[in-house]
Amino acid sequence: MHYNIKNKARHLIFNSIIIIGFLTILTACPTPPEFQDVPSIEFEDIQFSQITDTSASGQPLNQDVISVSISFEDGDGDLGLRNSEIDQPYNLFDIPLNEERELIYFGSSPELPEFNFYDYYIASDSVIINNTLLVNDTILVRFNERHFNIYVDFYYQPPGRNDFIQFEWETEPGFYQSFHGRFPILNTESYERPLNGSLTYEMKSVGFQAIFRDYPMYLEVYILDRAGNKSNTIQTDPIRLVN
Repeated sequence: MHYNIKNKARHLIFNSIIIIGFLTILTACPTPPEFQDVPSIEFEDIQFSQITDTSASGQPLNQDVISVSISFEDGDGDLGLRNSEIDQPYNLFDIPLNEERELIYFGSSPELPEFNFYDYYIASDSVIINNTLLVNDTILVRFNERHFNIYVDFYYQPPGRNDFIQFEWETEPGFYQSFHGRFPILNTESYERPLNGSLTYEMKSVGFQAIFRDYPMYLEVYILDRAGNKSNTIQTDPIRLVN
């Protein structure tokens, strides 16, 4: 069962904590190269900076910015998603049903995950799903990977450890929101063609430096094409969030 209503609680966190932006640069080749239809990416650069923006109330807002640049190539050029594409197969989440073909409510089984905004949808308003009226109910959902087309995971090395550990935004209390996102349609022609170029993906937050301090950290990144093909995963160089 597919659904494209956005979880209001999840996107409230998104608006107040996480801001994602991107810049795409496409390079054309005079002789079409031959690439695989599964996208391939390579790491280019990672940068940290701080900017002063304006909040919704009009007040100055200091933000941390992490920018990661990758090169890409794709044989048929089916890269990018429009913001308006929220129906299947790019819907935000699917809704699993139990054996009786009914919705699965939070707390209905000890095997369900603990409450978080990543695994559950909160019907804060009246909504009908699967012929069931929900009012202030919480149901289990399954995130649809094809809703986003660029995925970014954070790893850091806290004091006293020799290894890096992942900071899991999706399940971290107080966040429950990843930095995965979308870049727009890159093929500006009406026909399939091979593409290669560079993509810079900017992530803004008021709390990057507060969380990661000056600890060594790196990112892992992969992209999806419109058909759902997953690229290789790249690892950035280590970085410390200091100016």
